[in-house]
Amino acid sequence: METLKAAIPEGLKRVIGESTVDDLRSTCSSLHRFFLHFEPFHQMVTELADPKYALCGKNKDAALKSKQLGNHCFSNADYAKALDCYTQALRKAPFEAGHTGNNLIASLYINRATVLHKMSLLMECLRDCNRALQICPSYAKAWYRRGKANASLGNYKDAICDLNVAKIAESSMGGKRQIESELKIIIDQCNTSTVVQLQHKENSLNTVGEMPQIKLQCVSMPDKGRGMVSSCDISPGSLVHVEEPYATIILKQCRETHCHYCLNDLPADRVPCTSCSIPLYCSHQCQIRAGGQMFRIGPGDNGILKNLPSDLGEYAAEVIQYNDSEQEIEDITEHKHECHGVHWPAVLPSEIVLAGRILARFLSKSRPEDITNIVEKLGLSHSYKHMPFESKLDSHIYAIVLLYCLQHSYGTMFSIDGISMSKVVIIISQIKVNCMTVVRLKSIDAHGLSDQSGTFAFRSSVHLTNNVEQVRVGKAIYKAGSLYNHSCQPNVHAYFLSRTLYLRTTKVVAAGHELELSYGPQVGLWDCKDRCNFLKDEYAFHCQCSGCSEVNLSDIVLNAFHCVNPNCSGAVLESRVLDNEKQKTKNFPIVGKVDKNGDIYGVGLHAFNQNDASIHIQPGCCLKCGSYCDLDSSRAAVNKALICIKRLQDAILSREISNTSISDALRSLHLLRSNLHAYNKLIAEAEDNLAQAFCLVGELQLSVDHCKASIQILEKLYDPDDIVIAYELVKLSSIQLSLDDVTVVDSISRIGDIFSCYYGLHANLVFPCLQYLRREIENFSVKALQSNAFPAK
Repeated sequence: METLKAAIPEGLKRVIGESTVDDLRSTCSSLHRFFLHFEPFHQMVTELADPKYALCGKNKDAALKSKQLGNHCFSNADYAKALDCYTQALRKAPFEAGHTGNNLIASLYINRATVLHKMSLLMECLRDCNRALQICPSYAKAWYRRGKANASLGNYKDAICDLNVAKIAESSMGGKRQIESELKIIIDQCNTSTVVQLQHKENSLNTVGEMPQIKLQCVSMPDKGRGMVSSCDISPGSLVHVEEPYATIILKQCRETHCHYCLNDLPADRVPCTSCSIPLYCSHQCQIRAGGQMFRIGPGDNGILKNLPSDLGEYAAEVIQYNDSEQEIEDITEHKHECHGVHWPAVLPSEIVLAGRILARFLSKSRPEDITNIVEKLGLSHSYKHMPFESKLDSHIYAIVLLYCLQHSYGTMFSIDGISMSKVVIIISQIKVNCMTVVRLKSIDAHGLSDQSGTFAFRSSVHLTNNVEQVRVGKAIYKAGSLYNHSCQPNVHAYFLSRTLYLRTTKVVAAGHELELSYGPQVGLWDCKDRCNFLKDEYAFHCQCSGCSEVNLSDIVLNAFHCVNPNCSGAVLESRVLDNEKQKTKNFPIVGKVDKNGDIYGVGLHAFNQNDASIHIQPGCCLKCGSYCDLDSSRAAVNKALICIKRLQDAILSREISNTSISDALRSLHLLRSNLHAYNKLIAEAEDNLAQAFCLVGELQLSVDHCKASIQILEKLYDPDDIVIAYELVKLSSIQLSLDDVTVVDSISRIGDIFSCYYGLHANLVFPCLQYLRREIENFSVKALQSNAFPAK
């Protein structure tokens, strides 16, 4: 793209950079005419979109090479590497209707199933066997491996059926004898065991069924456009909105780790696309929803069913046709137009590929000429006139390239002209301001290990702190969700199950008040200046929410310095922070309305007692007592302290923590406390680092003390019941559990209350660790009862 951009005449660049919405038809046509006579443009589009290049297509030779490497790794018992090799081979292998003995994809599924069996991933093994059998029903190895997996699961009746089918399908006498031997063993196990039959299920998109019961209204909001309000009072924790995306796209960094349709974690038995080598899916269900295709049984391939006894034939037919019900899916197949190995979906930015999916969905339900109405029918706001020069130029270039790529998929369904190009430019600007980032919660311990299964080794020999991290996995457009405006002090929390958006209130919302969520920045995370700059750059609006227009404690103390008077709790501000707070004092209810016992009164008494505070507040002066602080000296001391804190962070990551690094960090913490306000976020971060360091060296009580100190500061910066506090309490509770500290019950109860408010019935789905923590409360209750029943003598 840089080649195209560099070649554009400066005059045309200037016209595009200064363009308005009304100019788009003209500017797009001018740029298009230039590209039509620019050979590198045509070469680029051909490489991106012509299927004959198929840079992301299937390749049998590459698949065979990966298979051979997988076989080598398997023979050396390197099962993890073999698993990856077979998956990559499946990704590259073209589908070829062929005999059971030479069907590459079926054999790869069975090779991978064998590895999964070795790794004790039995349900995954079973699913791969089913996939092989849906391609080649007469594949004796697949029936045999399926029988072995079912036997390991305790599904002996199914295992016996599987091996009986395998014996009939097997052509060699030696193979039949081996299967008969296995059958005898399993029949004996079946006769001597009483096991509950485990039911196999594909990975599913189903979630807890909870639907919003509150009716909301879309109204016109002053200076905001549209917004959402309720006609009744809403209590905290109420589900107010559920929505499937209009279009979604996985982020590039998650392509190998998350499903390209539902955006959930990929299992070990991930499913490739049938026509290209880009996507991976968690199940056939997601693969069909995204691409609309699956491997089909060829004519005559299911002849084995005719040779089986009736009861065994019915069993085999049920296995082979396992996913048939999932083929009746009415979703728009969002990946189909990107398929056949074309390169552009892998190369273009995610937002541009998302624009292509919006266009593809619209065209699938409309006439080609209706593309002129796409912007109006989408009904999304945009901010083209506020876009910077470079963004306007980029959107013009990408709009033209995208339309040419789509034309290769759709043929001459639509023309590329000034109107269609201008509409795509607007769609790109709509994505910029309306796109939501889909996130997942991940639990990560101090060693960098992650677990989302709900089983956590808090009580291992190596003590761990358990951190909660938000992982950005995709971007999506939610048409109704885009109507919710931003606030840096939101009363609505957004989260995702698979790709479904859920909005839930976190505070009491009075009737007629607007429901607002955070677009990223919020009070406590960044100061007001940084929040406003981010929102202006990303979403092209100046935030005037309560957090940015009224004085709050967090914005004052987040980056504040300590007063030179050691007995004073006042805050000392730099000029960049002070300028924002001066504006806020005009809106703040100062005289007679400030809680004299509140924190904000304690840090800013001097400022907020003035009739005209903006005149008297000066940079470097304490807001409470007026004493002057040498900010240059304080900054130098803070920077010196942060060097040692950074060394401790590096030591934690490398797990090489020395007494010297901890001692230096403790001295640095004292230096920070001497120069920064007690609620400054840097102190909270230093306390947190020390908590992790002490935990790793086994000093658990010191770790608890520093963790609590960090939380106490964060409770001042955020609301005490904010989800951020729950994340920190997860860390604290993991250490308390290692200590068998009974106060962990309070921590876990508080975590549960906050998560219930933010996630409702979905709390355990979003954060499986919560189930483990709640079980620990029960364990401590049992211990307490036992202690009371049998007191020590």
